[in-house]
Amino acid sequence: METVLSDRTLWALVLAILALLGLVAFFAVATFLLRIKNEREALVWDRLKRTWEPGLLEALADPERLPALWETVEEENELQFLEFVLRYAQRLKSTERDVLRKAAAPFIPKILPDLKHRQMGKRARTVQTLGILGLPAFVDDLKASIYDSSPFVAAMAARLLAHEVGAEIAPDLCKSLDRFHNFRTWYLVDMMVAMGPGAIPSIRGTLANPKMPDRTRAVAAHALSVLWDLESGGLAAKLLREEKNAEFLTSLLRLLGQVGTPEHLPAVRTHLDSQEFFVRAAATRTLSELGTEKDLPLLVEKLGDPSSWVKMAAARGIY
Repeated sequence: METVLSDRTLWALVLAILALLGLVAFFAVATFLLRIKNEREALVWDRLKRTWEPGLLEALADPERLPALWETVEEENELQFLEFVLRYAQRLKSTERDVLRKAAAPFIPKILPDLKHRQMGKRARTVQTLGILGLPAFVDDLKASIYDSSPFVAAMAARLLAHEVGAEIAPDLCKSLDRFHNFRTWYLVDMMVAMGPGAIPSIRGTLANPKMPDRTRAVAAHALSVLWDLESGGLAAKLLREEKNAEFLTSLLRLLGQVGTPEHLPAVRTHLDSQEFFVRAAATRTLSELGTEKDLPLLVEKLGDPSSWVKMAAARGIY
């Protein structure tokens, strides 16, 4: 009986070893074939680059040379040409970027169907290409991607539009801002600020909208503070009396610290004794910015606060 069991165990080990050897052989062959494929693609890319690069450099110096460049692009290589131009565009700005947009213009329509591709990565690359090479001509196509099923693709589209188009996109961007709740606050703030002062009315509308999530409104408050929107001071003071969310309150206090006036101080003082230390710190910091001599006793009192952040904010205001 023991001999039979030992024979079965031995055969099981042999079969397991053979299976492992088979897997090793499979992955070795797959790796070898993948390497050959990559090397062939690299050779093709190198050939295309050597074909297009002289013409593109000539076109950058003289845009009238663009038709000659287009003649070197075969139909089956049009997508590779867009990728080639995109790599240059990511390193160039101003007038050179404009020439590259003209160079890519005849081929941009080829990638528009990929905005609805089932693979998120494909849609994201298409959005990136459109944002860098396809604006302002294809702004409506890119604007539709703000509502993409993937927040990552939507955020990429929104950021590119904010930087390349500006305030024109503000109503659409602010309307969809709550989709990006998982993104870092200052990533979103930078996106809002990139639209410029012309976007302030839309951003202020987001701040005032009670239907928007508190974090979204906090992003709007931070953006308005960076843009120095003086007219938002009254709105921020009003909201300080109504809102309860700590993160939102902190952003409002920060905004008042930038654009507020002494007449807004009553709203600030109501948060000096908040249960959240970062709200107390923000209120103390804003009081230091806007306060008068009458507020000096309040700042001295805050030197005894349990939070070191509050103490530092009070000390700056006193000294």
